[in-house]
Amino acid sequence: GTDVGVAVVEILRVIAKPGDKVLVNSPVYQNFYNWLAETGMEKIDVPFTRTGSDEGSNNPWELNWPEIERAYASGIKIHMICSPHNPLGRIYTKEELLRFIGLAKKYDVIIISDEIHAPLTYKDSVFIPTLALGPDAEKVCITVTAASKGWNIAGLKCAIIITQNEEMKEKMSLLPFALHYRASLPGAYASAIAFKEGGIWLDTVIENLNQNRFLIRDLLASTLPSVSYHIPQNGYLAWLDLTALNLGEDPAATLIERGKVAFNSGHFYAPQTSQYVRFNFATSPEIITEAIHRIRKAL
Repeated sequence: GTDVGVAVVEILRVIAKPGDKVLVNSPVYQNFYNWLAETGMEKIDVPFTRTGSDEGSNNPWELNWPEIERAYASGIKIHMICSPHNPLGRIYTKEELLRFIGLAKKYDVIIISDEIHAPLTYKDSVFIPTLALGPDAEKVCITVTAASKGWNIAGLKCAIIITQNEEMKEKMSLLPFALHYRASLPGAYASAIAFKEGGIWLDTVIENLNQNRFLIRDLLASTLPSVSYHIPQNGYLAWLDLTALNLGEDPAATLIERGKVAFNSGHFYAPQTSQYVRFNFATSPEIITEAIHRIRKAL
């Protein structure tokens, strides 16, 4: 397909019908909501709950298992997961994924796993592809991914849909043929080469991002200690809780106006995270330093 979004929309059209219930766990990549709206699905949201502190390696965002099971039992058709998670920078554990798979098998639900951020996993974390977890996973899961995040080639328009089970493959054979031929040939070639030969480049990018994720921690500790930040396990997105800065209803809007620094507003990802901003740190240490300096100046 041309991109993961188009792939997900077409998969939804094939395996569900308008009005079917689809589970998401907010805060989550805002296009999850757009794809559900575009296909006329009913969104069921069981949000992550924030627990613990930002210290240490455990991500403070926990899944609400009793509510997730209740959602499965209520008749959802699909559970859409963002693995690794955007914007939380969170890697699902093997136990969590197996639990999803067990529920999906029990309640006859299909899991769509968006794994586009997977190549950007840091060395101190382990990403587990959902489809790698055995025959039950293969029965209930469809994975969508692309080289576009890891190798910064989103403009080349090529995404991949993966199944590992005959029945699921049969379902995917109903996808419109245009989905296949509208992906770009340069994108297909670039993706194949990225996955096959792009390891050294990717390692270098991850090392740079690794330095940046700790730079943010150090800068916040020294200049804005009341901002809450958990070091992400994956990717180039920092999820900052700015509640303590009292920047009004939409801190991102306040910061662009007062500080001339642009972040993604937390309310894109969930109504309950409007005091958060998403900070893309795939940039130079100088720009990161200046961005945090501008938050400070805007107070």
